[in-house]
Amino acid sequence: MSLRPFIFTLAFILVFTAGVSLTGCIINVNAAGMPDLDHQQRELTLDSQDLQGLIAETGAGSLEIIGVEGLTQIKLVADIYSNKDGNDDSKVILTLEKKANKAKLKADFEQSGFNNYSPYIDLKLQVPANLALDIDDGSGAILISKMAADINVKDGSGELIINGGNNVSIDDGSGDIEVSQINGNLTIDDGSGAIKVTDIRGNIAIDDGSGNIEVANVQSPVTITDGSGDINVFNTKGLTILAAGSGDVKFNKIDGPVSME
Repeated sequence: MSLRPFIFTLAFILVFTAGVSLTGCIINVNAAGMPDLDHQQRELTLDSQDLQGLIAETGAGSLEIIGVEGLTQIKLVADIYSNKDGNDDSKVILTLEKKANKAKLKADFEQSGFNNYSPYIDLKLQVPANLALDIDDGSGAILISKMAADINVKDGSGELIINGGNNVSIDDGSGDIEVSQINGNLTIDDGSGAIKVTDIRGNIAIDDGSGNIEVANVQSPVTITDGSGDINVFNTKGLTILAAGSGDVKFNKIDGPVSME
């Protein structure tokens, strides 16, 4: 397959919100037999010294958030993939602004329809490690690491990995979930997909529709409600299984009461 020449377009509209800086470029990429694509990369920053949390509303695309101790800014790099056809009614929505004592990120498209494919935005953020996260995501993989604050995630579909955090709450439609190194409590409400949880200090409550569940090295009690799939629990301070559905149940080294209903 031959590629048409890359066309570099340096002009695009920059929208500034108070306290936010933004840079970017556009690269048009055409390949034989493929829809015309625009790849825009934009960078935004926001002063975070007086902020307590980040609210993120994101559509299709991957989301990566890394906590950095002592960081005084939120730094965002967004890779935007959309139709380059000027007749397309799509419009990129990408904002990062301060709302009271929280930062609000919005990344999505205004659209009435697309030709042959769906656009998406891949996001990479560096944030202060002590910043609470409240995420509402449409689809795509999510990776959150090195955070020390509370994390709340509502996710439609896609893999979800969280390594580090305080109290963590997950409401997930579909996709595998991995959570580790959590200092507080963990709550998971999941539709489908495998769940793997390790190294948790607080209580764990899992309500799962389908998919295997693995839980290990928990310093507090674990409660599980499961529709279908195997359950494997190792080294916890108690275990309650309210429903096991279909699938094997195995547990070992439970230092506390065990209850199966």
